[in-house]
Amino acid sequence: LVSVDIRVKRGEYVAFMGPSGSGKSTLMNIVGTLDTPSAGTYILNGQDVSTMSESDLATVRNKEIGFVFQTFNLIGSLSALENVELPMQLQGKLSREEIRNRAHQLLKDVGLESRMDHFPNQLSGGEQQRVAIARSLMNDPPLLLADEPTGNLDSVAGDLVMNLLSELHRE
Repeated sequence: LVSVDIRVKRGEYVAFMGPSGSGKSTLMNIVGTLDTPSAGTYILNGQDVSTMSESDLATVRNKEIGFVFQTFNLIGSLSALENVELPMQLQGKLSREEIRNRAHQLLKDVGLESRMDHFPNQLSGGEQQRVAIARSLMNDPPLLLADEPTGNLDSVAGDLVMNLLSELHRE
């Protein structure tokens, strides 16, 4: 990436598009604080995150950013419900019951209430992506990043996921 200058305001819905190899994922990784820029600054909610320690970046990721990855990144040994609960458990601020209730509601919101006890290998690609979306929303982040969220889905599941993301943006 060279000379990237972008400002995204709260409430905006932005898509980075371009051919393979053009730097979309690199930009997303920098925005998501998974990678550090080699030059320049990155300001997120008024904080220069380009100079933060790994520990501080982990805190920013947990509180400020929700991630939806193309490959879902679900933990195979955890149920859908447990996968969604995980980000909030890492914060340790709510009781187990509060965490469970929030995860349950998010899975209901994405249409998976009847599948919450299933493991990732028991879910379709579209269902796994909806679990990943629910997980990304668990900490109620102000920023949601989705890296090719429909890349591994058929057109029907892809449309469902894009409609869900659009609905989340409207809300």
